[in-house]
Amino acid sequence: MALWQKMHDMICGEDCRSLPDNERARLTAAYASEEYEGLRLAIGLRFVVLAIVALMVSLEMRWPMSLNFYPYIIALGLSGYLQLLLRRPGTDRPWMHWVFPLFDMAMVGAAIAMPNPFDVTPLPPPMRLGFDTILYLTLFLSLSVLGQSARMVFISTIAAIAVWMAATFYVALQPGVDISPLNASVAQMPLLERLSWLTDPWRMSYGEMARRLVLLGMIGGVLTIAVIRGRHLVARQIETERARRNLARHFSPHMAEELARMDDPLGAVKQQEAAVLFADLVGFTRLTDEMTPQQTIALLREVHRRLAQAVFEQQGTLDKYLGDGIMASFGTPTPGPRDASTALLAARAMQAGIEQLNAQRALMRMPPLQLAIGIHYGPVTLGNIGDENRVEYALVGETVNVAHRLEQVTRNLNASICLSQAFVDRLMQEVRNDPGPLGDMTELRPQPIRGLREMMPIWIQPRHRGDAPSEAHNLGSSEAHDAAGALPSPTIH
Repeated sequence: MALWQKMHDMICGEDCRSLPDNERARLTAAYASEEYEGLRLAIGLRFVVLAIVALMVSLEMRWPMSLNFYPYIIALGLSGYLQLLLRRPGTDRPWMHWVFPLFDMAMVGAAIAMPNPFDVTPLPPPMRLGFDTILYLTLFLSLSVLGQSARMVFISTIAAIAVWMAATFYVALQPGVDISPLNASVAQMPLLERLSWLTDPWRMSYGEMARRLVLLGMIGGVLTIAVIRGRHLVARQIETERARRNLARHFSPHMAEELARMDDPLGAVKQQEAAVLFADLVGFTRLTDEMTPQQTIALLREVHRRLAQAVFEQQGTLDKYLGDGIMASFGTPTPGPRDASTALLAARAMQAGIEQLNAQRALMRMPPLQLAIGIHYGPVTLGNIGDENRVEYALVGETVNVAHRLEQVTRNLNASICLSQAFVDRLMQEVRNDPGPLGDMTELRPQPIRGLREMMPIWIQPRHRGDAPSEAHNLGSSEAHDAAGALPSPTIH
């Protein structure tokens, strides 16, 4: 078993076993099921091959000479039928992998090498090994490939070589057979004498016997490697799809496709600048008091779908779902020239998505939803966190905390969007100081933000007057003060 694994790793590389234990177990079970389906196909083709061979024997040989081969054909058919019965998933045993190939190859070898008792004028024994008789062994060796088991192909190759060697020695020991090496003196013979020597039906050559064994072994080796490579490619494809599926949880489909092509794109911890966005539903807890659990989950799924779609449309990264909100970043894992612009576009797309949802809710006379968004731009640390059982792509740093605080203060300011001055400065660089993206924003004087020592200038998008009251209006004075991060009444430039 260890030798087989070493051969496997030499051909495929050790990364064939890099799948997690649970996925490797499922892949092994899937292989076992496919091997049995391949065995059924191989046995079905075996019956077809045996029927064709029986027909060829009946047409080419005089009666009753053909009777010699029918028992071998029947034995090979019964062997295939027994394999279908015994080698099912869950009942397959290692000894079957050796017994059946050895029996099959022994039957083919016996049919080739054993004398025909119904032949009254038999040909010289060496002629039984001539012509195309070795192709029958190669044919059964090829059928083993359909089982998609490299071990079965390898064992079948060993069995074919052993049977052909046994058949060769059996024929060589028959009376009158001349075994001679193909040496240099034969090559120096005159042409007619050399042809007579080479075509002698009673002669067998060591070189010819060895050449057939080597060719048979090479054919089996190539087929074994082909099956191993095929299984390896399947495992690699599954691993790639698993990585792509995990990446798709955080990135847009296009970005996930790009990252899947990279070697360990998220493994190294790094620090870079990015735009971080938090979006959250205002008053969601109060809203769900009158909803069933099924309705609550259905609403969350719809909101998450619309928010994630807005992030992915702008090639952003969905870092995590936060109950009734999300955290997203733009410029991760690879910074771009328009990270702030795409973050603001995503925020406005989120608002549009919630407005469309509110239009549907209005038709059903359901209360509207309010979305609060905070965005900050600055340095972040990103990489994988967790252990070998569960890994999560994470963004950490003060930029993340500030973006979260900005989303929270929107409630006290009755704002839909709250932007930091650092984000606005980056946005102006990207749009070359075009004030258009901030047309509906209001700049406030520096304000204290909880967790920061210095006050921060912020920009807000006030809510429309027709919107429902903000969550902070329904809190007590101390709770409202805490939700705003101890903000005083906003002062507008």
